[in-house]
This record gives sequence, C-alpha cells and structure tokens, in this order.
Amino acid sequence: MERRNIVFLINEFNDHGGAQRVASILTKEFMEDGHHVSILSVNQQKNAPSYFSDEVPVTIIHKDNYRPPAAIELSSNLKQRRFVKLSKELKRRYRLQKQRNEVKTFFEAFGEEEVFVIAIQVYGMQWLQPVLYKQNIKVIGQSHESVAAAKSSQRYKRILTYYRQVSKFLLLTQKDADHFEEAGFTNTGVMYNPSPFRQFTSPEILYQHKKIVSSGRLVAGKGFDVLIESFAGVADAIPDWTLHIYGEGPAEESLKNLIRIFELEDRVFLEGQTEDIETSLREASFFVLSSKAEGLPMSLIEAQSCALPCISTDCAPGIREILNEYEDSLIAPVGDVHVLGRHIKRLADNPELFYAYSRSAYENSRKFDKQVIKQQWYELFDELGGRGNGQ
Repeated sequence: MERRNIVFLINEFNDHGGAQRVASILTKEFMEDGHHVSILSVNQQKNAPSYFSDEVPVTIIHKDNYRPPAAIELSSNLKQRRFVKLSKELKRRYRLQKQRNEVKTFFEAFGEEEVFVIAIQVYGMQWLQPVLYKQNIKVIGQSHESVAAAKSSQRYKRILTYYRQVSKFLLLTQKDADHFEEAGFTNTGVMYNPSPFRQFTSPEILYQHKKIVSSGRLVAGKGFDVLIESFAGVADAIPDWTLHIYGEGPAEESLKNLIRIFELEDRVFLEGQTEDIETSLREASFFVLSSKAEGLPMSLIEAQSCALPCISTDCAPGIREILNEYEDSLIAPVGDVHVLGRHIKRLADNPELFYAYSRSAYENSRKFDKQVIKQQWYELFDELGGRGNGQ
C-alpha cells in the first residue's frame, strides 16, 4: 500500500471529546498501515493527557493557548476615533497572520508530496487559508454534530464560509449532507465514526449484570438529570437494577444532589472518567443516552459494538442511523422523563426482548467496525488523490 501523509487539524488535541476520540482511532489504524500521521492542534489543554499515542507528532499553533477575539471592522472605528479598539484589532490581525505563516511553513516541510488534511473541527480552518489551494494539499472537512446543533453556535456560519472550499465535506448522516446540498454545496459526503472495538458477549450474561450505563461529559446538554429522574420513577419496579454514569464535568455536584433527593445513593453511581470504557460496557446490561443534541454519538456505537441494547432520546438524525427502533433499541422524545422511564422498565423487565435486542445490536454494529470505516477512508483518499507523494 502506498504510504500517505495525513494531518489531523483539531481544536485541542488533548480534549476528551468525541471528535478527538474518533481522530485517535483513525490515527492508530493509519499508522499501523505504515502511513505518516501528524496532528496540527490550534490549542492544547494544560497538563491534560490525550487519546493519542506519544508516537504521534503534535504541532501546536498557539503555544501560549491564545484564543483570538472576534474581528472588528476598521473604518467605522477609525471614524469614531476608537484607537484602543483599532490597536487591538491590528494586533489580532498581525498575530493571526504570523500564525498562518507558521502553518504554511509546517506544510512546506512536505515539499511536493501529497498531503491529506482532515479538519476534524471547522474552527481551525481559518489558519489553513495560505495552503488551501495548493495542488498537493487535499483538505477534508468534517462536522461531528447535527445541523441543528451547529446552528445553535457560530460553527454553522464557519461551515458555510470555509467548507465550501475544501476537497470534500463529510457529514455524519445523509440527512445532514442533504441539508448542505440544498444550500448549494457540491462537495458533500457521509462518513460514519468507527468503533475502537467490537466484541460479542452472550445476551444472557449481559442481562445477569442488571446494570444500566451511560457516559459523557457531565453537562446540562447530556440530560443526565432527566436520566436520573427517569430511573427514580421506575426504581421500585426493578429493585435489582443499578444505574452507572461515566464522565466528569461541572454538573457533578448538582447530579449528586439530585441522587440524594431521590434517595438513590445505593442505586445510582457517578463513576467518574474511565480509561477503559470497553470493560465498563461489557460489565453492563444496556446503555441509555439522554442527550438534548448529538451528532453520531460514539457512546451508542461503542455500546452496540459490545452487544448492548440501547435506549436513546431522539436528539439528532444520527440516532436513527445507529439504532433500529424496536429491533435493537427504544427511542424517547428529548426530555421526556416518563417515556424514558417506561423504556428502562421494559428492557429491564423483559429478558426475552433484551436477548433479541442484544443480538440485533451486535449485528447492526458491523457497519461501524473500524476496518470497514478505514477502508472507506482509503477509497476517499484514492478519489481525491492521484499524485502519490509527488510522483
């Protein structure tokens, strides 16, 4: 296989979001196949570990963690003699231009060799402008969230600005790709997130654990308060079952208080961050996602890859591209405590339904197998490339 140069452009390489996790899985797979992979990270978190191996070279654009403020218009501020604002804006522009030149130097090190740049997040695209139209550099833009989630932030405007210019713009679902095609994009495609593992465990063994799990950053958007209240509503009807939530975040204390209010300290557990989610899933029975908004949640993909039936809120188009409702999963409206609770009770109370959903979940997870997804990436490289290391 021809050796390729692959660069992941990431906001913070050592953040612990789903985008970083996906990039680390692909990085490991690409490197094992002999490709040259490196990370170009806009910023970094101080003293934080990352999902990436120490063997992966990382270049930080803003070594002092600089985060540029929003741009301001010069002429109107000049007319109004806002010289302090003008000075700050000029310094901002100088700083960004200096950083763009450093990015240009980074890519010049590849010479005329072909380079595939995978922009995991759109924010970093503003530093790629000096190299965007170089013939040997193929930029692949990604959005790891739904259109609805992107529209709730500045990211949607950045997507409209920057991703029209890239060689390929990959979405997580066909519905999201259709949205941008209707908006005039001619470079869209769909690429699923890969699962880092896929291991079958007997449904009978999983059910015996009587353990419900969920995972994610402890923030309001993940809806763990709704999950805890839903479990509280059916806890007496399923007395042998427990709920375990993996993750860290600012909502931890409020969730602990909620657990105390429902007097569930011996039934609901905040487990903190786990470094081995595969083992945590294989020791569980089924998975619940209670989010308000998502893209293509890695947590559901990983759960199904361990043969866990899933319950999820209907929080993004990606949910139904992962789950087949009433075959391997149950789906509830976002924020609906009572429906979520009924679904939890139904799976916990009905072992035959559980067994059927578990087997279907594992079978349906095949499309997210990392070998399948890796081959799709290689096909995309072939589609966009053809210059083979400058040959």
